[in-house]
Amino acid sequence: MSAFGVVFTKECVDNLRDRRALSTALVMPLLGPLMLVGVFFALKDAEVKSRTPQIPVVGGEHAPELVRWLGQQGVEVQAPPADPEAAVKEGTVDLVLRLDSSFGAALRAGTPAPVEIICDPSRQNAAPLLDRTEGLLRQYGQTIGALRLLARGVDPQLVAAIAVSRVDVGAKDAKKALLLASLPLFLLMACFLGGTYVAIDVTAGERERGTLEPLLLNPVAPRVLVLAKIAATAVFGLLSLAVGLLAFAVVVPAIPFEEIGLDLRVAPRVAFGYLALFVPTALAAAALQVVVGVLSKNTKTAQATLGFIILVPVLPGVIVSLFPQQPSLWNCAVPFLGESILAMRLLRGEDVELVHWLANGGVQLALAAVLTVLAARLFGARMLSG
Repeated sequence: MSAFGVVFTKECVDNLRDRRALSTALVMPLLGPLMLVGVFFALKDAEVKSRTPQIPVVGGEHAPELVRWLGQQGVEVQAPPADPEAAVKEGTVDLVLRLDSSFGAALRAGTPAPVEIICDPSRQNAAPLLDRTEGLLRQYGQTIGALRLLARGVDPQLVAAIAVSRVDVGAKDAKKALLLASLPLFLLMACFLGGTYVAIDVTAGERERGTLEPLLLNPVAPRVLVLAKIAATAVFGLLSLAVGLLAFAVVVPAIPFEEIGLDLRVAPRVAFGYLALFVPTALAAAALQVVVGVLSKNTKTAQATLGFIILVPVLPGVIVSLFPQQPSLWNCAVPFLGESILAMRLLRGEDVELVHWLANGGVQLALAAVLTVLAARLFGARMLSG
């Protein structure tokens, strides 16, 4: 244990002095909260455009009733630009409504009145206003249609063959989970990213610097050396995980999501649940990274391989986002897939069965143990050859 402590302390201290390792562990987890800030401003912009839309109208004099009705719906009707098509292309305005001179005559004749929406659907920031404008025009058209039927003595409800309504049985926090769906993915990546450069430094880096041979000359069993190096790597992975959780815990309440009608407060039990869920993941990630480092001939090879290894936690998270799955014993026991499934249930405020939790954590710890034994077998004098 004294030899383990010496090696463990030495590796931790060395990597605390390494700006690259330290910045990866402390800075990379902040990308998730920063992205959430960007999402907030995008949603706020969309909500403002939908709530108080500003629509330039060309030919408003041809349809004064429609313009007046739009104003009653909260629309701010603006003067059109000189060249509507060019203004939309350049992004000066999101869209322009153009009313033809035949609008009034068509309405009086009972035929569809022509309305043009000059827009660029490829611009994502214009999509909320475009949807809102089309919805208002449909609503106005339905109102006119109902009045026409009433004028002819026909009940407008006769043309409504079915009445559709929604019955929301989703979890209370389901909407929150949709917006914070990236949180488990960022935490999974943090478990890997935090220890990446540490794992490279304590394996391929030792070989490249020529400090591996003096280390192996010490009367310390290879398994002790490997265990200490994996522990040091796991410390940085756990540090990155803790920074990521702390960043979300600080940033999310600070963002005024209530301004757009959302409550994204995360219960403390979710944060502690994530910490307990991802600790075994960080241990397995550390062991996997050390194995890759031991097998790598130099640091460049290790960096390239570990860069590819980052896809290991990303792919299951993407699969769960695209194809949500209910937890079962088999999928919770799949490394990195089980964490994504259980993490989403925690975020949605749904219960997690103890057997699923134990299955996931047990498999991850078993994987970490197997990888540790493999690293101990590979670590040694054979690393000096070739």
